[in-house]
Amino acid sequence: MSTAPAPHSIPVVIAPSTLVLWRKRLLTLLPLGAIAWLAQALADHPAISQYGLSALTLAMGAGMVAANTMPRHWLTPLAPGMQVARHHLLRLGVALYGLRLTFGAIAALGVGGVVVPLLMLVATLLFGMWVGSSFFGLSRREAILVSAGSAVCGAAAAIAVSSVVRTDDRQTAVAVATVVLFGTVGMLLYPWIYELATQHWHLQISQRAFGIFTGATLHEVAQVIASGKMVGDGAADAAVVAKMVRVLALGPLLLVMALWPRTSWSQESGGTRNLKALLRSVPWFAVGFVAVMALNSAALVPGSWKPTLIAFDNWLLACAMLAIGLHTRIGDLLRAGRKPLALAGLLFVFLMGVGAALCAVLV
Repeated sequence: MSTAPAPHSIPVVIAPSTLVLWRKRLLTLLPLGAIAWLAQALADHPAISQYGLSALTLAMGAGMVAANTMPRHWLTPLAPGMQVARHHLLRLGVALYGLRLTFGAIAALGVGGVVVPLLMLVATLLFGMWVGSSFFGLSRREAILVSAGSAVCGAAAAIAVSSVVRTDDRQTAVAVATVVLFGTVGMLLYPWIYELATQHWHLQISQRAFGIFTGATLHEVAQVIASGKMVGDGAADAAVVAKMVRVLALGPLLLVMALWPRTSWSQESGGTRNLKALLRSVPWFAVGFVAVMALNSAALVPGSWKPTLIAFDNWLLACAMLAIGLHTRIGDLLRAGRKPLALAGLLFVFLMGVGAALCAVLV
């Protein structure tokens, strides 16, 4: 005669609560936050500040050194905190950057400051899709994925586009790797180009003009801020505004991709599914940036609060840059794939060359 198993004999698996997960993330974020604070302190020291090294640059540099010299298992416990910094803190930091700007700052950029980023977005996307498919033999999805990362806003754009065109994880990872590699190169190269052009070639290039060039051509928002700050506050402010023009264009771009009837990805995955992916991919941090800038423009943020809020914003961005650096392993990037890397490299040169020409004519 069989009997039913006792209730206590049935294994019960209880998933960790959201509270426990966030507690783990915040605990592993503490050492990252301490290093970011140290980067801020070092950046303010006269011996460091004279070289134009910001807290963001120092934090990312420290992260990259650690990622490429320490064993992986040493850094693995920090992964939850790194995820919080790379995603949540970065987006909050970008939104709060609006405290430094007003709508008058956008008007000060002029028509060229808005037109150049949009032209570069469209030109880079179309050129990358054509070259990637015709010359490098990449699939349409891979070509548009790498091109979107270079044209719009780096890894965030690549991930958002991947959710609409339905690429697999490997293709998305490769596209993100190319963005990280060439965006990091550009972040370090651009300030040197500015110094070379103004100090050695004696070209009359204002920080505003170079900031527009930086925001219109560099990949990640964090890279734009870090590179701009190495040139000067004027360049950083203009760069962020120009970059936000590209970021805000991500929403319409995803909408076009989701609704375009002739694209293969729409036929394969269905419009409804794409629209859901579109809503998840909206860059809300860019909307937050505009909202904070609106509050600042309306003088609704007390002046006594601004120094503290800006210092907090610098810390958020330094944490994000540190986490990005810790996630950047040169060996992994070089193994991402020759064809996508070649396409991303060509787009990097295209962005610099065409961006410089447009800025010379329109800015």
